[in-house]
Amino acid sequence: MEAIRTHVAGVDVHKDMLAITVLLGGRDSEPKVEQFECSTFTEELMKCGIKLKEMGVKDVVMESTGVFWRPIYNIWAPLGLNLTIAQAAHVKNVPGRKTDMNDSHWLAQLHRFGLVRPSFIPDEIFQRMRLLSRHRTNLTEDISCVKNRVEKVLQDGNIKWSTVVSDTFGKAGLAVLDLLSQGVINAGQLATAVTTNIKRKDEVVKALTNCFTVDHIFIIKELMDQYYYLKDRLREVDKELREKAIPYRHLIEKLDEIPGIDEILAIGILAEATNDMSHFADERAFSAWAGVAAGNNESAGKKKDLKPDLEIPT
Repeated sequence: MEAIRTHVAGVDVHKDMLAITVLLGGRDSEPKVEQFECSTFTEELMKCGIKLKEMGVKDVVMESTGVFWRPIYNIWAPLGLNLTIAQAAHVKNVPGRKTDMNDSHWLAQLHRFGLVRPSFIPDEIFQRMRLLSRHRTNLTEDISCVKNRVEKVLQDGNIKWSTVVSDTFGKAGLAVLDLLSQGVINAGQLATAVTTNIKRKDEVVKALTNCFTVDHIFIIKELMDQYYYLKDRLREVDKELREKAIPYRHLIEKLDEIPGIDEILAIGILAEATNDMSHFADERAFSAWAGVAAGNNESAGKKKDLKPDLEIPT
């Protein structure tokens, strides 16, 4: 097989170091191999990128290892290196031959012959939007965790609030939780905070009759403080996302017209997929990239179920 690249570097990425193999040579000849290591401190990464340029390297390939590849990409891309990020499952080395240098050599060999499928890396502006959008996702997950902890404390104190209301953190629910955090545990007093119409209003006092202790009150206060703090942070992130999405308002409004998609979700879709659909061959390729299309797993004419983690693309 004839090589399609002549000046290639493969990088095995770790938290504190990089193992690098450089292959230099013609398409139809055995390449010269050079191997070395590099620290992941910013200054060292810059020196390493310049060294690769001086060696004549044009194409660099690395695995998408956690978040460790991102600073390398951000530092080397402006130097003019053509960077390819590969999904680890697609470039796995032969078992029993795994060392850092062997992995980097394997990556360089695959890339030299054009056998690495590149991951989709958006432009810098969309990378920043992705960072904010994914941070927002983390915040919503943190809020859900806090809500679950509150529910556990309520159940521990035998407050069956979720039995009579559909949303413990609705308007009535928050009013009750705020009173609890202030030390009010009398069911009658708690019931006075319920000013909204709920289906099982006649059972409110029963549900709020409890065996709360000072420790329950302390934990509820701690959790409610955490809840309100996270909600404030979420509003700040939403504000920042909306500001960054101003140039793409027309696209967001179009996405917002789809049932089930609101403004923030539309911004999230834009942050992940960008405004340029030419990266995807067609709608089926886009669906596969988004992880919502069925994959293929056929052997001997029999189709088998895919494991969920195998269906999700890079």
